[in-house]
Amino acid sequence: SINTLLSGVKNPGVVLSMFLRRSTKYAARVNLESGETFLVFSLMDLWILKETLLDRQYELVSLPLQDGWTIVDIGAALGDYAVWAAKQTPHGRVVAVEPYPPSVSLLRSNVDKNHVYNVEIFAGAIAASSGITSLKVETGSIVQNSTAVGQKSGQVVEVKTASLDDLFAKYAIKKCDYLKMDCEGGEYEIIFTASEQSLASIDRICMEVHDGITRHNREDMIKFLEKSGYQTRLTLNPVHADLAYLYAEKTSLKKENA
Repeated sequence: SINTLLSGVKNPGVVLSMFLRRSTKYAARVNLESGETFLVFSLMDLWILKETLLDRQYELVSLPLQDGWTIVDIGAALGDYAVWAAKQTPHGRVVAVEPYPPSVSLLRSNVDKNHVYNVEIFAGAIAASSGITSLKVETGSIVQNSTAVGQKSGQVVEVKTASLDDLFAKYAIKKCDYLKMDCEGGEYEIIFTASEQSLASIDRICMEVHDGITRHNREDMIKFLEKSGYQTRLTLNPVHADLAYLYAEKTSLKKENA
């Protein structure tokens, strides 16, 4: 709620001002009570900060991160999750992936402002193969952009792509302890085209699944992941019926911890 946001920041006047203006040409600085500082441009940016850092939404629908983990954040946007994850795992590693150039700049700024040194940034999109693709940009938003086929939007920019296999090779990721994904429908192409080797190296996945953007839906994702050796848990979005959080964990992990 708005009360959570207001009580979670040291400078609530900035929040109130953003609610009145909805967005701003210049970045506003938000200082959280927990110590993090973020530059934001819109009400949507603020709401994402609330969900990730104040509500700890990803942790609620999956599990707490463990120090020493390797975490991959696909759809890093303004850096909310990457910064939070880096602080949760000071001896771990975070690879943050973001294709949209203005978002990459904001991501770099927010990582620097929070003095987290275990975040590496890949400025590009994850897709079926490495190369170049068209990114559909949601007008007026720095965080809601997609490479998914079927996504309608007003602006298109060309961005670099890498397959999940190539990303893991580039950053020498032999084991991904936790893969977080929020890529506006792009999750289907990324997961469905990943090699068996890449999937085998991922212990846990937590993603936003989007229905209605591509020809696939959350049930397709659940079936695919369960066939690939994961146990899944779906958490519905109470406001948006086409959105849900899907958490998947390797079945073998349950056996190891039994």
